[in-house]
Amino acid sequence: MKPFAPHFFLKYLIVLLVLSGSFSKVWGQEYVAPTEIPSANSERVQLIAELDGNSTPQERKVAYLAQLALLTSSSDTQVEDIEILEKKLTELRQSLDSDPELSAALGSAISFRSSFYTDQLAKLSLFSRRGNRMMDRAVKQAPFNLGARLQRGISCANMPAFLRRARYAVEDLELVQQQIGSKFGEEFQAFVEFYLAQAYSRNKQSEQAKNLWTKVTHSETDWAQKSLQSLERLSL
Repeated sequence: MKPFAPHFFLKYLIVLLVLSGSFSKVWGQEYVAPTEIPSANSERVQLIAELDGNSTPQERKVAYLAQLALLTSSSDTQVEDIEILEKKLTELRQSLDSDPELSAALGSAISFRSSFYTDQLAKLSLFSRRGNRMMDRAVKQAPFNLGARLQRGISCANMPAFLRRARYAVEDLELVQQQIGSKFGEEFQAFVEFYLAQAYSRNKQSEQAKNLWTKVTHSETDWAQKSLQSLERLSL
């Protein structure tokens, strides 16, 4: 075998140096944790009620994220509630326009509006596409921002399987689970795992969904009963 000519060896070395530099940037990148919000609905309501004219943009962001979590988990939510929150998030982006987590939250709120139009295909398609584009842009802009990944993951886990967004939910929520685990407490971990199991179920990974929901049922969290109900539906 002939040795590399000097000029070919030099080119090869330059390519290796460029690639190693790129990889070191990827591996050296730090993940940004999601914004912490209260896990109890009563605390979320209180946080929202405490907002006033002196609240900072960051305080508003935390409250709006809590409100989004509250609305998307309640069976009493009306489409008007989501529309009002959507306007608040849109206005806040003027102050925090480079915040990928906030952008993903706005996309999540827009996508959630589609759930009120399951009998109106045109509106369902419009809001889901618009929200999905916004969430995807936020994640593309900041793939290491776990807040943006969490917002997209939960939103996509809630979407009907025919919209084919479950794979994004699996990807995002597995990442959040791996990077955070129980660092935010058992309640947050169970919350992520509940929706990850739901994403598995939507993505036709029934055995993984069953195993994860079963795990959550053994936890002492608010998600234990919800997981048990999901297991019962899965076995029908």
